[in-house]
Formats: sequence, C-alpha cells, structure tokens
Amino acid sequence: MRRFVIRDLSILMGTIVAWWWSLQAGPGSSLRSGLSIAAGVGAAVCAYNLHEWGHLIGARLTQSAYVPAKRIYSPFLFSYDAERNSRNQFLVMSLAGFAATALFVAGFLLWMPQDQQAGRIALRAGLVLAGLTVVVEFPIFLTALFRNKVPKTGLFEGPTVGGRGPNTEKKRN
Repeated sequence: MRRFVIRDLSILMGTIVAWWWSLQAGPGSSLRSGLSIAAGVGAAVCAYNLHEWGHLIGARLTQSAYVPAKRIYSPFLFSYDAERNSRNQFLVMSLAGFAATALFVAGFLLWMPQDQQAGRIALRAGLVLAGLTVVVEFPIFLTALFRNKVPKTGLFEGPTVGGRGPNTEKKRN
C-alpha cells in the first residue's frame, strides 16, 4: 500500500501546486485556464481517492479479506473478496467509503472557492462522483443490508482481480 500512499499524496501535492500556480498566473491567460482545469480535475481525483481509502479503512477495520491492487495505475486500491467476508464486514467497508464521500462533499460545499475556475470544476466533478456513488454503490449496499449475503461486486476484470494477497487467507466471521 505504500506505493499507493505515495501515488495519492503526489496527486494531492500536484493539485495544490497547480492551484497555487493558477492563482499566480495572469488573469484571463491560457496558462491560468490550463492550471485551473488541472487543479479542479486534480481535486476531483483526490476526492475519488479519499472515497477509495475510506473503503480500504473499513475493510481493514473489520479484518476483511481482500486482494491489494497490483498495478499503480489501478483506480481501485483493492478487490474485495465477497466469498470470504461476512455481511457485516461488507456493510462497514461500504459505509466507510460513503463516509469519506460525505466528507469530501461537505468540504467541497463549505470551502471550495466558487469565484475560481478550479473551485467550480472541483465542486461539480465532486458532485458527479458522489452521484455515481449513489447510483452504482448504494444499490449494492442495500442488497447486502436487506439480504443475508454479501453481493459479488466484481464489476470489472482488471489488475486488482484474482491472485492472492496477504489479506486473502482470513475466514468468514
């Protein structure tokens, strides 16, 4: 996970630098616009990353079985093992991601400067990401909540699916 911490902190630092440079560039310049777009998109990527780290924290707190991502460019930090985890582990893992999303939405609504192009881009992109969470993940969460089983969530075949990791040997609670 260390390389994902470094990756995501690098994205955060790059976003901060782009934002700061965008404020230093001349008003109305192409440089300011480009840096603002980079900063706004970067802030949205950071929000997405926070959501994913929330899921990982929830999985780790419940000692869930999961396979860590194998490739640094994976948008996911891990693949959740639905067959080896309990319903309660899944619910906590899901809720932790939702809590992280709620944090970034609240932060963006309260503090994202709407008088700056980067702030407007970040807020709108963050709200789209939160909407996608509701549309894609919330129905899966409700399925687990109202049924006594963990739904399979493998929506893709990618670098984080399959294989064995150090956290895949845990048994159901």
